[in-house]
Amino acid sequence: MPFIECHIKQGLTRERRERLMRDIIQITHDSIGSDPKIINVIIHEHPAENISISSRINGEEYKRSA
Repeated sequence: MPFIECHIKQGLTRERRERLMRDIIQITHDSIGSDPKIINVIIHEHPAENISISSRINGEEYKRSA
């Protein structure tokens, strides 16, 4: 029984979140053959200010503190 967590930045519409879940379910089914009825997906939405990507904080490069 696959259990898939997806962490994303806040801001997707309800429709886009639902499409994302449907796509994840379909791709998982296609990839490993699991019955879609047993594929579980949870989406965690985070405020942009709580996310650092590639060592960037709020889009700025990481600067080491002195």
